[in-house]
Amino acid sequence: MIEIGRIQQYTKSGNLIIQTKHKIIPDTKLLDAKGKKVAVSIDLIGPINSPYIIAKPLIENPYKIVNLMLYVTKQKRRKHLGNTK
Repeated sequence: MIEIGRIQQYTKSGNLIIQTKHKIIPDTKLLDAKGKKVAVSIDLIGPINSPYIIAKPLIENPYKIVNLMLYVTKQKRRKHLGNTK
């Protein structure tokens, strides 16, 4: 597993903000140290050298996991859907 970042806060809108140094694609499953699915990434925001991930929690009481380190498995790359002539 690849260490992706630490949860910084749980927002009023019900999302998690995670500070990271990696770029990830939307709909990436975020895991805890035991491999349990904790959240799904929605968007990547902020500066290029220190972005933040916005994620939707998949667990009950997500405010209890603030400051938890999250991980991902090896990511698949998006396929380019261009002309295939």
